[in-house]
Amino acid sequence: MAQDPGRTERATPKRRQKARDEGSVARSADFDGAILLWGNFFLFLGLGGATLALLAKQAAHFLQLARPGALEEAGRVTLLGDVMMILGRLVLPFLGLNLAIALVSGFSQRGFSFSTQPLQPKFDRLNPAQGFKRIFSSRALVDLVKSLAKFSLLAWVAWAVLEPRIPALLGTLKLPLGASLELFRNAVFALYRNVMLAMLVIAVADFAWQRFSWEKGIRMTKQEVKDEQKDSEGNPEVKQRQRGIMLAAARRRMLAEVPKATVVVTNPTHVAVALRYDEKSSAPICVAKGLDHLALKIRERARDARVPILERPELARALYRSVDMDKPIPRDLYQAVAQVLAFVYRLRGAA
Repeated sequence: MAQDPGRTERATPKRRQKARDEGSVARSADFDGAILLWGNFFLFLGLGGATLALLAKQAAHFLQLARPGALEEAGRVTLLGDVMMILGRLVLPFLGLNLAIALVSGFSQRGFSFSTQPLQPKFDRLNPAQGFKRIFSSRALVDLVKSLAKFSLLAWVAWAVLEPRIPALLGTLKLPLGASLELFRNAVFALYRNVMLAMLVIAVADFAWQRFSWEKGIRMTKQEVKDEQKDSEGNPEVKQRQRGIMLAAARRRMLAEVPKATVVVTNPTHVAVALRYDEKSSAPICVAKGLDHLALKIRERARDARVPILERPELARALYRSVDMDKPIPRDLYQAVAQVLAFVYRLRGAA
């Protein structure tokens, strides 16, 4: 399938998780094969001696059964049990360790990802047209080129190991059995070692390619990224309306507190701060503050409620910057506010 040129954005974490849920992960079969190859190599190094010793012991046991009448004495059921036990002791360790290696290799590539979607039937795969598209797609061509390149590399490695040893291997017929076996063992070991190294190089390159292809395949368009942000964070227009509603409600509550204020300090038109003070309060509290249009609303509400309004530009600006709603004023403004309150109380006393 051709890559959409509009998909230029890296996949988001949500898009990556969706791809994993659908069973789409970066996976390299060559990496799995190389890990299994190296794992079995070390298994043979670790368990090879014990396995050969077990084989020799069991061979001696069965040679004893080769004498006349021994099979009837041992019984066929006992013989079958011995064979199954031997196979289990020989095969099960390798099968179990290979299963563990395969699980570790898969987890190291893809992490833990359980999904049943790849098991669900996809009837579009039965469409012959889609089948021909997959066969003759650019991906199939890339896979073919990769397979030919891997085969050529492995064949060259094998030839480089065996070619200088061919004369010696052909001459083993004239050598003693021990020398011939030693020569074959060295040749097989060198061949296996070099093939494993080549497989490791192929696996690393293929894993990098699969990762790059997977990242490219799950890219997103700019619009998809925006739509996902809207879904996760909410529509910006709706959020703006919600903020507007909440701000309007907060302003109404604030203006409702202005008639309870003791004094309103202004600057004289751009800033307005309403303060309330009583004997129960340790310090005057800001019940309303605003700029420009809101300041005008605070002054209008104060005039309607007959709350004193005093023009103190510097104090109004300082109160607006330093005090929060429903919080007492800071200590450094106590003296200035106390003078204002004293003036208000003298006015009330004169009235």
